Amino acid sequence: MREETLLTPKGVAEQRSYLDWDTQPSLFKHYPDFCYRVPLNEHPSLLWLLHSRKITDERIVAHKPYRRLNVPSAGNLHPIEIYVQIRNVSGLLSGIYHLDVLAEELVMIAEIAGEGCEPFLGLDKRYSGMIVMLSLVPFRSGWKYGLRAWRYLYLDLGHQIGALITSMRHFGQEATIMSPQKGLNAIMGMGEDEMIAAVYGVGEMSPRPVKPLHEPLMRVQPTDYTLYHAALHSAIQETPFYVDIPDTLSYEGFKTYNGRRRSARDFTPNAMSDAVIQELMRISADPSLEILTVVMQAHAMHYGVYRNGKCAVSGNFISEILHLLLEQRFIAGANMVVLITTEDFCAKTHIEAGIYAQNLYMACEHHEVGCSGIGAFYDEEASRWTGKALLYAVAIGGRI
Repeated sequence: MREETLLTPKGVAEQRSYLDWDTQPSLFKHYPDFCYRVPLNEHPSLLWLLHSRKITDERIVAHKPYRRLNVPSAGNLHPIEIYVQIRNVSGLLSGIYHLDVLAEELVMIAEIAGEGCEPFLGLDKRYSGMIVMLSLVPFRSGWKYGLRAWRYLYLDLGHQIGALITSMRHFGQEATIMSPQKGLNAIMGMGEDEMIAAVYGVGEMSPRPVKPLHEPLMRVQPTDYTLYHAALHSAIQETPFYVDIPDTLSYEGFKTYNGRRRSARDFTPNAMSDAVIQELMRISADPSLEILTVVMQAHAMHYGVYRNGKCAVSGNFISEILHLLLEQRFIAGANMVVLITTEDFCAKTHIEAGIYAQNLYMACEHHEVGCSGIGAFYDEEASRWTGKALLYAVAIGGRI
């Protein structure tokens, strides 16, 4: 998928065109109003879910609602949905639910007893607790980005997985890896316009046997309309499920940091200390990734490219970084730009890059500095920095 989704200066110039935002597909899936609903904030056992994916800012832009979440999304398109199977949790009806982010509610799709999703996760016993399923809605991103949306879908998924696991741990929950099986999408009532990409459990196995759901759940379209992109959908269907539990940073102020997360669009370099730059460079990433940090402005540190906390190449690279990242001028005010690279260009490394970037966002909130994930860059220019594929860049600097 790397060659098919490259950005080049010539290609970017040729692709610049008017985008009619009135044709944007809907961003949040909505089940019928007659479905039973559970307010998340009324149940302590659901608070970790509430803080996993939530709207943190809402305003009107061009006469339309513009909502930002606790997780960043390329183009603010939010191509992820969350479903939860609940079984034997005090105060809650056992059933399969959809997370309605707009209303901060769980919406019951089907009540369950002896049947469930377990057989489609390789389990032959009932799982007491909650099973969380994360799906991708490709058209929400593909509408704007075409085939390059493949990259952004998995970066967004990594951010969401990072936020989910961080919230679980903050509220004292431990995640269990689930292994989705063929047929899970169909039994969840999903067509080709939505695919489950990762599943986690919070709870424990019971000794009681379970039967598979005997028929698919209610089907509700994830967008108000869909245009089928054969290459994008085919690439996603061929991608394995993500089945790891990542390391995430833990902060006592998680709820505050999570609730105020924003992607910065301006920086004040003098407001960020060298100590914070060094602290952020110590955040570890998955071994499949190589992290380069370009220090562009600092108080006493050398400007240049850093590997493993040490300056490998001294120099002022602001103009080169700006060119690499499509001349986005606000980046010139950043203190540092983190380049997330890999030798293994695949969906999994994009997910790992998103998880690592989510950790950076949380750390930046903790240190009160600005952070902005950037997925648009000239790929061939990027390879000159390391000889590896660039997956993601993160600009960080002092807040205005």
